[in-house]
Amino acid sequence: MPYINRNQVILLFSFFFLLGTSYILAIFYGENLVNEKSVTTEISTKNQAVNSEEKLKIDLTFVKKYFLKEGDTFTNVLRQTNLNENEIDNIISIISKKIDLRKLKVGTIIETYTKSIGDKTIVNEIIIYPDSEKRIYVQKVNNNFIAGEDKKKLFQKLFLHQVEIHNSIYASLKKVGIPDEIIMEFVQLYSFDIDFQRDIRKGNKIKVFFDVYTDSQNEFVKSGKIYFSEIVLDDVSYDLYRFSIEGDEFVEYFNSEGKSATKALMKTPINGARLSSGFGMRKHPILGYNKKHQGVDFAAPTGTPIMAAGTGYIEFVGNNGGAGKYIRIKHMNGYKTSYSHLSKYASGIKKNVKVRQGQVIGYVGNTGMSTGPHLHYEVIFNGKRINPMKMKLPSGKQLKDENLEIFIQEKERIDADMIQISSMN
Repeated sequence: MPYINRNQVILLFSFFFLLGTSYILAIFYGENLVNEKSVTTEISTKNQAVNSEEKLKIDLTFVKKYFLKEGDTFTNVLRQTNLNENEIDNIISIISKKIDLRKLKVGTIIETYTKSIGDKTIVNEIIIYPDSEKRIYVQKVNNNFIAGEDKKKLFQKLFLHQVEIHNSIYASLKKVGIPDEIIMEFVQLYSFDIDFQRDIRKGNKIKVFFDVYTDSQNEFVKSGKIYFSEIVLDDVSYDLYRFSIEGDEFVEYFNSEGKSATKALMKTPINGARLSSGFGMRKHPILGYNKKHQGVDFAAPTGTPIMAAGTGYIEFVGNNGGAGKYIRIKHMNGYKTSYSHLSKYASGIKKNVKVRQGQVIGYVGNTGMSTGPHLHYEVIFNGKRINPMKMKLPSGKQLKDENLEIFIQEKERIDADMIQISSMN
């Protein structure tokens, strides 16, 4: 047996000590690592189960928007949801206390909010937007429907614009941000004295003082009123002020001397159309022979609104042979006007209904004997058809005495407002 010295014994002992220690540590930490992995896996599995359970409890709300079409009703919209007949009857009964559902206009927006919980769907809110200012709603609270109404708080803003015409009245006014409703009202105010197809020239000047209403976010909600307007044609100025005579339900416009802008009839009962055929003899485009054209034609796209040329009563509405869809209005002092080839009638237009000057009564079409969409417009005086573009229109009323004094005060107030607005710009 070979001899082993003291140093070799110490090294041999140290080697076996380290080997044993490593083995013990490996067993101890290996078990802990396995246990730690098991716990992590178990916690992860539990979290997945919890997340899966939470997902099943998530509520989803679906919003659907409807636009009322011609012939649609609020009831028809509700029947497109999963509401039963008893719920529909209940909703109609409740909401009818807030709004007359029979008077909802074409284009009215209706929204339904449907909540989906698992495999169940519940209609929990319905909103009607009858106009840009308010909303009527029905909500489901504790299995019962309740109705409410929200109205926007509006803020008035006054504007004064002076514009020089370059291309067209519409384009020139639109360029400075004047709303469409104000532009249309402006055209109507002067349609008794001015033929917008022929009288307007480049360089003509317009002034208009009006207001609009915005919400709390300064977003446009609606147009307001024109308080003053002026148009200058070849150094001739036509100015108009808004004024209401006490006891009169209608608001009118008067010039500086207190003379009303309202005449018996409008020359052009349509906005933005082109005079395509005048009054007199012409070769009929369909019949092919010469025949007297006893009215005037205004070419315009299908659907263009047609206005009543004057206040009066609907004498006839319906199909009238070659005239297609047709309206005739009886006015005062022996005048009548007729409107042919319409695509459809405005809501509420029927025989014996009273219409106001400027009110929309129908829309341009191509019905009857017609070669394209246009309005055929006739004026009948004491049973005889006359040229609308050359007729002598009777003058409007003249303010007198106390009414004239009150008008002058109102005129001065409007003038002062315009000076103030102008100084702020």
